Amino acid sequence: CKVVTRTVLCFQDDIPVMQMMCNFMRNRVAGAEEPGYQKSMPDVPIPGTSSDCQFILDPQGYPDGFPVKIWAREVESDFETPAPPHQQIWLENPEPRQRTVQTEQCILAMYTDVHFTRVIVRPYGIRIAPKPASECLRGIVSIDHHIWFHRPGDSGCVLVDTRCSQFHGGRGIVSSEVYGTEGTLVATAMQEGRVVLDKRHRLPEPKL
Repeated sequence: CKVVTRTVLCFQDDIPVMQMMCNFMRNRVAGAEEPGYQKSMPDVPIPGTSSDCQFILDPQGYPDGFPVKIWAREVESDFETPAPPHQQIWLENPEPRQRTVQTEQCILAMYTDVHFTRVIVRPYGIRIAPKPASECLRGIVSIDHHIWFHRPGDSGCVLVDTRCSQFHGGRGIVSSEVYGTEGTLVATAMQEGRVVLDKRHRLPEPKL
């Protein structure tokens, strides 16, 4: 099994601002000589498949040309109510036949580096968008991001199941599991985020 590694450095005004390490290998189909397994997909209804589905199109708004539709149970105003650090969102590709597997992987890499933040501060009822954010939030930024692509999905819609396992010392650890509608575990992502809160504001006890 041949693995190729690449390192990418990104500079801004001659200052290194990002480093990326990638490992590439050919897709292999598991057979009799390659046993394998995965955890089961959560039992979450697919948008548009039933009348009692609780997911709605996220009305927050995204930059022009954002390549997917986002179906969420909660909108940003709901995040002002403290709740456990857990979020489930469907990403729908409106044109699944016009994209390659590599393009879909780029979209997942981008998305899993964007939406982790609101999961970290959700137990405190802190809203990060749309602006203005909650007054107690002074800053929030991604520190590092890891993603493993396991197998391509068989549909144009994936479930992103995200949880924050701990928040301490201004840093939160978030994990996301990405499933295709047929139940395939498409990808796993891990994220570390730096959160700066205004100490003048007294936070409620976190809801876990």
